[in-house]
Amino acid sequence: MTTEPTQLTFRPMQAGEEARITDLVMKVFDEFVAPGFSEEGIAEFKKFVDTDALAKRHAAGNILLVAESDRNIIGIIAMRDNSHIALLFVKKTYQRKGIARRLVQQGVAICRQNNPALNIVTVNASPNAVTAYEHIGFRKVAEEQEKNGIRFIPMELSENRL
Repeated sequence: MTTEPTQLTFRPMQAGEEARITDLVMKVFDEFVAPGFSEEGIAEFKKFVDTDALAKRHAAGNILLVAESDRNIIGIIAMRDNSHIALLFVKKTYQRKGIARRLVQQGVAICRQNNPALNIVTVNASPNAVTAYEHIGFRKVAEEQEKNGIRFIPMELSENRL
């Protein structure tokens, strides 16, 4: 069952929301991504999204935006270096409704404010997310790779699609 979002808003993550965001990300990860990862990859990902790691990225000035519907966080994008998507997750019941696309658009808009010369946005997409990223306009730039058990396909969104 999918759910239509009502009163969808996008806003920066606020300090103190890390546990809610980690919970959302891990639920989606466990269902869609973890089955294709090794134990090492799952452990590495968990370290990357634990509450302390999110708080540190937030404090360091990384872009962390949430999509919210009826005061419930239903999606998250985290961007670093004003050009790279580090996390993009949408709650299962809200997938395939353009929320990820809108999170990317919002994140890229902030990146462009911070870096007007931005002409490429990159992501290391999990294998199961490649099609979703392609629908947003990303293209593969290399074959699948693995680092510390994390499987990914390097992709980019070029200037003419930003």
